[in-house]
Amino acid sequence: MIFGNSFFRFIVSLTLLCQLGSQTICAQDEIETDGQHSFQIPEPEKPFWKSAQDFVDAYADRDAQAIGQLFTKDAEFLDELGVRTHGRDSIISRFNEAFSISPDVLIESIDITSVKYLGDSVALEEGFVISSESVDHARTSNRYAAIHQKGEDGNWRIAVLKDFPREDLGRGEQLVQLSWMVGDWVNESANTIVETSCQWSDDGNYLLRKFVVKTADGREMSGVQRTGWDPIHKKLRAWTFDSEGGFFNGFWTRTDDGWLLTSAGVSSEGETVTSSAIYHIVSAERLIWNYQSLIVGDEIRESHEPVTMVRKSPKPALNLSKTK
Repeated sequence: MIFGNSFFRFIVSLTLLCQLGSQTICAQDEIETDGQHSFQIPEPEKPFWKSAQDFVDAYADRDAQAIGQLFTKDAEFLDELGVRTHGRDSIISRFNEAFSISPDVLIESIDITSVKYLGDSVALEEGFVISSESVDHARTSNRYAAIHQKGEDGNWRIAVLKDFPREDLGRGEQLVQLSWMVGDWVNESANTIVETSCQWSDDGNYLLRKFVVKTADGREMSGVQRTGWDPIHKKLRAWTFDSEGGFFNGFWTRTDDGWLLTSAGVSSEGETVTSSAIYHIVSAERLIWNYQSLIVGDEIRESHEPVTMVRKSPKPALNLSKTK
């Protein structure tokens, strides 16, 4: 592989990090909120967080029967338009119909904001649902309120569920799907070292990434990438510029186990370049990417070996605390 050719410059521009943006709620004792801080679920709220997780799982499986078991036999469901559905069997039918009409709808997460006990066997839960019509649509948020009743078997079930109208999330809340990129990452091989560093912009509207490529024979190339929310196309969009004069732009799309970045641009040599790159998340510290197709000018290039990126360890710091 030659350092100066268009293929290498474009591949380096794409050698940036990606992680599955979809974050569901968690029925464990702790919920990680931003990769560093965690939320400890209060003991009285645990049954409701578990029920919310069961709802998300059943929705992902398109299992209307499982959703129905989360409701009481004579439950009531009022959707965002005020349409009322009465009884567990009718609620099951309603969700089966919804899955048939809108098979690609995603529920990304449920965030419980409060749980109030109204008695020994009655509780009011309130929160927000983050969802989208499909992986290609903008994320939306809607508030909900649910009254739970505790049955004779000791299980809490939904007696009344009210959904409020959905609203599009703001650009920063859309961009938070890629907030995993923040930090320092590296790929090392026998011939090259690729380092990337990502930070939020001061206004919170963009993720800013810098990358540097160094070869064993002393050559170096750098570049920058700015990722933000495109309100017209309603997608996450990336603009990339390399130090050789090439520039590219593309769109991020979620997949079942990662992200797809489709890009197009022009190399410093004036060649058009298009590519679709797949990013697979191995763990929070490691990811692998490779491209599906790469076209430089009129030439279709063959696939290259997958690239592995790992999170860099923090630099050691002096301990300046005083000891006696």
